[in-house]
Amino acid sequence: MIVCSCTMITSKDIAEAVSALRTKDPFVVLTPGLIYRQLGKRPSCGSCLPLISKQMVAFDEEDPTGASSGTHRSPIEDG
Repeated sequence: MIVCSCTMITSKDIAEAVSALRTKDPFVVLTPGLIYRQLGKRPSCGSCLPLISKQMVAFDEEDPTGASSGTHRSPIEDG
């Protein structure tokens, strides 16, 4: 599904970006801007940002790659 028609970002692109970002840093704070930077793109009109946010959170919660990295807990909870 195309999520951003201005830059041709698909839901698969978002899933891959979330997976790559979580692999690099499991505690990174995901934002639409970070997703765009990971994909090497920039937002144009911004109308897709709410949908990107929803998909980003959904993919982060369900781990679409199948490579379970465990739950994303705060380092504070480890103590």
